[in-house]
Amino acid sequence: MYRYKCIVAYDGYNYMGFQIQNDLNTIELQLKQALYKMLALDIKIYPSGRTDRYVHAINQVFHFDLEKNIPTMGILRGLNSYLPKDIRIKSVELVDESFHSRFSAKSKEYRYYVYQGSDNPFIMRYALVLRNLNIDKMQEAIKLFEGKHDFKGFASASIDPRKDTNKTIFHTEINLKGDFIEFIFIGSGFLKYQIRRMMGLLIEIGLGRETKDKIVEVLQKKDPSISHKVCDGYGLYLYNVNY
Repeated sequence: MYRYKCIVAYDGYNYMGFQIQNDLNTIELQLKQALYKMLALDIKIYPSGRTDRYVHAINQVFHFDLEKNIPTMGILRGLNSYLPKDIRIKSVELVDESFHSRFSAKSKEYRYYVYQGSDNPFIMRYALVLRNLNIDKMQEAIKLFEGKHDFKGFASASIDPRKDTNKTIFHTEINLKGDFIEFIFIGSGFLKYQIRRMMGLLIEIGLGRETKDKIVEVLQKKDPSISHKVCDGYGLYLYNVNY
């Protein structure tokens, strides 16, 4: 058996997330269809994680197994020839069978972008458009997410109650890049809606509607209903998966 590790980038705006959902248009569906067209086989793929509707990826990772050894460049070129232009395979490599896209990952990095510039119709699919945020207050608040916490209060309310909601965030950062504010989150893993809920509260803090103490309250009470809205997915990017 031969295991192939692939890195894929995609514009998530036209898709209902990564995971296959019946006949809905998803990234996983497009990947499986491309593999079938290329190999005439129904290949199971294993992603490093799932992204939500509208969420983009710079370096998403997935792997799959084949009984036949096919050159990696042939896999890359073949997949890209069958995939839509907003999904691109960036690299393919043969890896040991001990490698697993999800379970071998040591950390994941997500970035969220807020646009503060003048009206621009080409931005709205790729960043949250919002102005007059207090960066200093958000800089102080974002650091409260670092460390190991139970993030149940920042997860989807429909999350499986058996799921471990304890996660470790190693590093957070806010950068000003021209008209954009870049929010960086690096952690052991993230729950469904976790970053988007954290961003929702950070935005409220930046607008002066909440204080950083609200983050502590949500972490302590573990209640998603008090963690404010879920920020739009189109500002979020799976930036990197570290092994």
